[in-house]
Amino acid sequence: MDFTTLIAPLLSPLGYLLPLLLIAILINTPWFKGMIGEWVINLSIRLFLDQREYHLLKDVTLPIPQGSTQIDHVIVSRFGIFVIETKNMKGWIFGNPAHKSWTQQIYRRKHRFQNPLHQNHLHMMTLKSLLGLADHQLHSVICFIGDCTFKTPMPDNVMNRGLIRYIKGKTTQVLTAAEVTRVVETIQQGRLAANRQTHRQHVAQLKARHRAAPDKPEVSIITPLSQTGYSPPFKQTEASAVPPPCPRCGGAMVLRTARKGDNQGSPFWGCSHFPKCRAIVTR
Repeated sequence: MDFTTLIAPLLSPLGYLLPLLLIAILINTPWFKGMIGEWVINLSIRLFLDQREYHLLKDVTLPIPQGSTQIDHVIVSRFGIFVIETKNMKGWIFGNPAHKSWTQQIYRRKHRFQNPLHQNHLHMMTLKSLLGLADHQLHSVICFIGDCTFKTPMPDNVMNRGLIRYIKGKTTQVLTAAEVTRVVETIQQGRLAANRQTHRQHVAQLKARHRAAPDKPEVSIITPLSQTGYSPPFKQTEASAVPPPCPRCGGAMVLRTARKGDNQGSPFWGCSHFPKCRAIVTR
């Protein structure tokens, strides 16, 4: 008996359903959702920010002593350099700027992930060392994409909407037009090639670092520029020590000296956003 005549009518509808099923599976993958989220951010930046004023650099991979670090978006303007870390997450997000880990909760399932403010601090310090800039010339921004809700208070630079409004809200000029051009050129010259091989190597280095120290956040000692032979486009204005992130707002800290009290003459880290933020860290 020839079963072909019996099976053929059944296979014909499957020829249409199978591609639709594969597309549906692809759409629901974190990779696809992340790609769409990144595309929406890139489109928003290009549509709502003046490209003559704001210069977008995507997927910037820079070398560090441990290998490399990858920055999702860098926007260079006269109003500062916006260093943007994106997170594709859904559900409830719990976080404290001072804690090394935050929590994502989807129904009863919880997942801990590295504090993105601390993660972006490495990006900030890498760019600061490369460019020789001061703290007030860089802005750390954390942007969550996806259907997520913050369940704890977050600093102003951590958001799941309002990225363009936040960037346009910075109106104090900290770079000249010529300096903006030099910054863009320096980043382009210092970055690794934006290709699949660079991405694979970066991911492999990340996995190796996390296997070597699973309980430690990603940190780096940035080599002073005087030891690298690199001449930055701007004069270094900070000490070579890498400051910690502010435990309250996530901003950069500035090394200061106590002028009075029991600790007079002792150095300490004070938030660069003082007096808006008065957090301190003792050395």
